[in-house]
Amino acid sequence: MKKMYKRILYAFLIFLVLLFSFVTYFNRSPNRDIPKGNVVVSPATGDVIRIEKADANTISFLKKGTGNSLTVNGMEPPYNIIVIEMDPTDVHVQRSPIQGEVIYQEHFAGRHQNALWSPDVTELANENEKNIIVMQNQDISVGVIQVAGIMARRIVSFVSPTDNLEKGEIYGKIKLGSQVVVILPESLTLKVSLGDALVDGESVLATYEK
Repeated sequence: MKKMYKRILYAFLIFLVLLFSFVTYFNRSPNRDIPKGNVVVSPATGDVIRIEKADANTISFLKKGTGNSLTVNGMEPPYNIIVIEMDPTDVHVQRSPIQGEVIYQEHFAGRHQNALWSPDVTELANENEKNIIVMQNQDISVGVIQVAGIMARRIVSFVSPTDNLEKGEIYGKIKLGSQVVVILPESLTLKVSLGDALVDGESVLATYEK
């Protein structure tokens, strides 16, 4: 009987160790070497799965079967849109792509389905939870959309409008990862290609001139 209790106790302790290890791994936010200068850094770790241009300042999408519009306030089209796909093993935090002030933020409650993009990137055809923020400095504005997926159950934002962020500063998290969509002015010079593996806060998405 005592041996059985010991086995149960050992199994429970092993479970606790594994659970602690998983939580620690899940919540990791490694130190990053943030590039200096007039560069836009990746807000997320993941792979570039889409790069397209958009000429409208409204991104249309379906939420609970109903058409809705996500307006990119604080930015003027045309845009370059970069879609970064995350997986559950990636770092889950998001970092500010530029130094600047949060001038707009809006959260859209939704379901947690696979993120499905229509042929036209300006029509975001899914019903997923989203959070968009737009950051601005004296030179440029950049938008970032956090998109929850089938495994991600919650988007967390640590900032509010008027907050000032340093480039590479952590501002949010998608639990278990999904997609991050970056909206850049078309005038910027892109430094990424389809299939590139990006590191949050370190990989350069684009450069710009003052």
